[in-house]
Parts: sequence; C-alpha cells; structure tokens
Amino acid sequence: MVYATRRFEFSAAHRYWRDDWSPEENERVFGKCTSPYGHGHNYTLDVTITGTLDARTGMVMNMTELKAIVNEVLEEFDHRHLNEDTPYFRDQLPTTENLVRVLWQLIAARLPGAARLARLRLYETPELWADYDGAEETTFARSYSFAAAHRLHAPALSAEENRAVYGKCNNSNGHGHNYTLEVSVAGPVDPATGMVIDLVAMDHTVRGLLDTLDFRHLDQEIAAFADKPSTAEHIVIYLWDELAPRFEGRLRRLKLWETRKNVFEYAGPNPMTNGM
Repeated sequence: MVYATRRFEFSAAHRYWRDDWSPEENERVFGKCTSPYGHGHNYTLDVTITGTLDARTGMVMNMTELKAIVNEVLEEFDHRHLNEDTPYFRDQLPTTENLVRVLWQLIAARLPGAARLARLRLYETPELWADYDGAEETTFARSYSFAAAHRLHAPALSAEENRAVYGKCNNSNGHGHNYTLEVSVAGPVDPATGMVIDLVAMDHTVRGLLDTLDFRHLDQEIAAFADKPSTAEHIVIYLWDELAPRFEGRLRRLKLWETRKNVFEYAGPNPMTNGM
C-alpha cells in the first residue's frame, strides 16, 4: 500500500476541568490546564491516507481535494475555544487524545470511497502529540532531553580496531551529545481524564530515569555500560529495559535522537507485539 501524508495547522484554546471533581483534584491531575479562562496552542495535524492508486492520475487521492476536506473540518476548530465554541467537548475533555479521535471521525466520514484514512498525528506542542488509526487504543507520545558524555570503545576489540571502527568517537577523553528521547505509550483513553496516561506520572517516571544519565559520563558513571560500548543502540535498549516494567505493558516505542542526523528506534525484544 502507498501512504500519502499532508500537514495542516490550526490554533485553538481549551481548558481541562471536571465539575464533579474538587478544585484540589482538578489541579492535582491537570495542573496549569485548569486556568478558568483556558490556554491555547498552535496545533499541527498530519493526515495520512492510503488506498488503491488511480490508474489515470497515479494518485491515491488528489492532495488538493484532501486539503479542501481537512480545511473544511478544521474551520470548526480554528481560532475557537474547544470547550465553549464546539459541540464535541460537552461530555469529554478536549485533551490531545480526545481531539485526535474527534478529528478522525470527521475527516474519515468525508473521504471519497477510493481513499481511506490510515492515521492521524496531532501535535499539541513539538514535544507532545497523539497518534490514532481508528483502533480502540490511542498512542500518546512525549519527548524528553538529557545531556551526557561517552566514549565508543569495545572491550572485545584491540586499540587499533576501536580506532578503525569508531574514529573520533573513540577519543580517550570522550565526547557528548544533547540526546532527545521520544516515549510512546498506548492504551484506551480514560473517560474521566481524556488521557491515555497521567502526564504527571509519565513525566515523573521518565525523568526519574533520565536524571540518572543527565550530565553524566555514561561509561564512567553508569554500570550498564561498564562492559559494553555506549552506542545509541545500546542506550535505547537500556532505556527500554528500564522503562518498560514501569509502564506495565503500555510502552510501545522509544526513539532516541543522538544528533539531528542519527536516530534509533526500539520497541522491545519482540516488536510484533509492540506496534512496530
């Protein structure tokens, strides 16, 4: 199958608040998002379609037609307050997870028969987004950063072999990176919070691990890399092994940016069961 994606943008305000909860409970779960006047975002929506190629045009769907359909949908949300100006969030909170599911329903219903909606990715911020493909589960992702030094040096190789394999990265004094880690979790959307996972708890879990690596020399200060090279491949596997038990089966994928050009993904030892 061929997949085609087009990106859209819109701006909207929203507020998280449950009238059946106490102010203390609302603030504990939703934090700053409980502001009585709401807050806002510049949302980015990636719309991916698939289908049989038209023999005459060579397209799954004309992007001009897709643009018109999606823009018609987004007109109802653009420069609006999602709680106050749309009918979709009277009985559910306008979280990223709920919003992407609403957009799915509206866009999918408008597509012509030859094309079908494959997935949506909705960015609330560049560091926080939700994916949806029409299934029961929704995927929520957030990115985190940490800075660390390391040296690529394999104990099983000779000094000459290490220099030949790793080049500058074998510098005896080490070097470092600003790493970015994308953490994707999946599950049903909680009807009370509108979320796949408690964001405060997720941040606490991930940062609790990354803070042990942040501003450290991985080879010298992290026991897991004492006997193996601290390649990005080994780092992302280490992060998975540490995080997966803490997310109790909800962790779907890790994506580690070592630099802007080098990116590494891992979905566990059995990727077929983790959405790869």
